[in-house]
Amino acid sequence: MKKRQTTTSGMEWNTMIGLTDRLKRDGHTRDFLMITMGCYFGLRISDLLSIKWKDVIDQDDLLIKESKTKKHRKITINEKVKEAIDYCSNELMSKDSFNEYQYILVNRWGGQLTISYINKRLKVLFIKYNVKVQNASSHTLRKTFGKRIFEMDNQSERSLIYLSEIFGHSSSSITRRYIGITQEQIKDVYLNL
Repeated sequence: MKKRQTTTSGMEWNTMIGLTDRLKRDGHTRDFLMITMGCYFGLRISDLLSIKWKDVIDQDDLLIKESKTKKHRKITINEKVKEAIDYCSNELMSKDSFNEYQYILVNRWGGQLTISYINKRLKVLFIKYNVKVQNASSHTLRKTFGKRIFEMDNQSERSLIYLSEIFGHSSSSITRRYIGITQEQIKDVYLNL
């Protein structure tokens, strides 16, 4: 039997900001930083998991070699992400186990988180905080980034070209499908009749 593919949606940007504010308030430091970095960096979860504290503390750029494409990427670290990194590193520095050479996304024993765990954790968080997304997974973070870029540039073809380059897609039509634009546009056609 063939496994059915499911489509994951991104969050609305204001929903993501509200979620991260609540996670920070409630002391979910790791989840707060994971979602912040995931939505601002637009990386695949495997690349997000590879980031160490030394890669981002007091840095303006994140230099990363993507695990899937083996391409090198330079990501400018947004001020909001810098604030989140400073807040989380200060919270964790008070603990004896903080090490700048350690991966950021680790479990309570210092082991690296798995993609499977992150997918389960995001589902729990989205239910707990009443965040509506289709088929929540780690892709939700990357798709939130893509959706935000597209909306910030007035849904221009130019933004799709930028995103195609960032995501490593071969065409803007793939990027359009990836961030779910086609589905939304078709839905709007029916709703506007």
